Amino acid sequence: MGRDRSPVPARSLFMAKRLLLLRHAATSTGNGNRLIGSTDVPASQAGLDEMGRLPGLLGRFSPQVWYCSPLRRARQTAARLREVYPLAGEFVVDERLREIDFGRWEMQSFAEIAAADPEGVRLWTEFDGFVFPGGEGVGNFQKRVSAVLTELSGFETEEIGVITHGGVIRSMVCLALGLHPAKYLLFDVRPASLTVIDLHGARGVLTGLNL
Repeated sequence: MGRDRSPVPARSLFMAKRLLLLRHAATSTGNGNRLIGSTDVPASQAGLDEMGRLPGLLGRFSPQVWYCSPLRRARQTAARLREVYPLAGEFVVDERLREIDFGRWEMQSFAEIAAADPEGVRLWTEFDGFVFPGGEGVGNFQKRVSAVLTELSGFETEEIGVITHGGVIRSMVCLALGLHPAKYLLFDVRPASLTVIDLHGARGVLTGLNL
C-alpha cells in the first residue's frame, strides 16, 4: 500500500472529534503589522483569491457544520469557501468567535504601540488581568473562547469547521493543549491557513498548524 503523505494524521480510533480552524483571508491593511480586532475591515481580493488552494487541503475532510465569526472578513471567507470547496454542512454565525477588541490600539502597528505605551505592552505580555485600553480584557476574551470550545467538544459530529481570527485560533490551541493563555503570544497563524486539533474530551492534540 502507498504511504499517506498528508500533513495531518489519520483519525485515531479513540478520537472524539476533529476541529478544523480556518483563519480568515488576508485583508488589505496588513495582517502581520497592525492589530485588527473588532474593526470590521473586509478581506482583500488577493486574500480571497489565495483560497483557491484550499480544496486540495480540505479534500480529506467532511465537516458537517462550519461556525463563523460575524465580522465581515470572516463571512467573506466563508462565502469564498462555498465557491471553491463543496462543503457538506451548514454555516452558523457565532458572535463569540469575533476577534478580541484591541480598543485604542486598534489599527496601530506593534512598533507604534510599543513607542507610545511601553508599559501597556509589558502588562500585555504578563497577560493576567490585562485589559486593552478602551477595549476588551484578556480574561473575558478567554472566557468566551473557552465557552465555544467546550460547546464544540460536546457535539456529536465528528468534524467541525470554524472560520475565525488569529487570536481566537491561538487561544483555542492553548486551551485544548492545557497551555497557559499567555502562550498564545508565542506563535502566529497565517491568513487563510488551516489549524487542526484532534479533541479527546476537554483536551486535544495539535495535528496541524498553518497548513
